[in-house]
Amino acid sequence: MANWFTDTGRVEQAVPLLRKALKTNPDHAEVHWELGYAYRFAGMLEESVAEGERARELDPGVKISSSAMNAYLYLREYEKFLASLPASSEAAFIFFYRGFGEYHEKKWNLATRDFNRAYEIDPALLQAQVGKALSHGVANQSTQGLQILHHAEARIRERGVGDSEAIYKIAQAYAVLGDHVSALRVLRNSIERGFFASPYFMTDPLLDSLRSNPEFTALMKVAERRHQEFQKKFF
Repeated sequence: MANWFTDTGRVEQAVPLLRKALKTNPDHAEVHWELGYAYRFAGMLEESVAEGERARELDPGVKISSSAMNAYLYLREYEKFLASLPASSEAAFIFFYRGFGEYHEKKWNLATRDFNRAYEIDPALLQAQVGKALSHGVANQSTQGLQILHHAEARIRERGVGDSEAIYKIAQAYAVLGDHVSALRVLRNSIERGFFASPYFMTDPLLDSLRSNPEFTALMKVAERRHQEFQKKFF
């Protein structure tokens, strides 16, 4: 139930359920992991890392191929982020995130290799589509990359995809590829759907091209307000 609340934009309802579950069983690895996931959506990045690390202490395999320690990435701790990914996984999800970490480190060749591998394995995966678009950007093929992103965004509208963190990555890719109108539109969608990691937004290098836009400033205020309200309520 808590995970569903987080994924549907109601992280404020998720956190009390997870904290209650931990009172019953304080050593439940998956509950710690899901609490870290919820904290990440709300921008409590250090707290998210702490919960994720505790989960992996209790069970090194918890959510190992289906989730990632994104809070490391959001804190710009790229080496820790990459080290937290399973080395032997063949999942498209993991190949994307390895490429995403390498992309942040500006290791373009490695990032392109892993983005392309993720897309080969599962071209329907939203994250794999974002990675493929970014790899086109590295190759100075922004038009092809933007075509992929427009298709991905259309699919979100058609299917009612609720993962606001994944939607945020489409905004990042639009910004990198130079479509600022689309980037701002999708960023608004992500924030309204419940991803309001304000401290991350303020330092995210992939959004740098948007920072002088008044609409971006307004969206940052919306995210910051909800982040502060969350922080006041739970910490």
